[in-house]
Amino acid sequence: MGCFSFICQKCKQPILSNSFVGQPVKLSLLKDGIIIEEMEGEYDSYGRVFKPGNKESINWSIPWNDVCDLMFHKEKNNGIAAIHSKCDEGEIPTKRSKDDPNQGWGEDMKLMGNVDPDLKL
Repeated sequence: MGCFSFICQKCKQPILSNSFVGQPVKLSLLKDGIIIEEMEGEYDSYGRVFKPGNKESINWSIPWNDVCDLMFHKEKNNGIAAIHSKCDEGEIPTKRSKDDPNQGWGEDMKLMGNVDPDLKL
């Protein structure tokens, strides 16, 4: 499984995660511009969020291969729309989020190699 990294659709800043800790985020899985599933929580770097209170990830109800197909679909109304929880104003996304070129590791890749599960982002 590979990492997915996103730019918040509202504030245009990256959604940070070092795969052990992440920023609070709302993820919407889109197919043809319609939300087919949502999840919210601490971002895990892999297109999902951690379960509250532990570091297990919540899986989408559809197979991972299908999520990947949506993420790499030529139409931008398929894939994952991501927004920081603090930025969420209830708008309904219809397009997937832009990729973060720094893979969620922050400016100058500051989080790369950091595995501190207590890191505050």
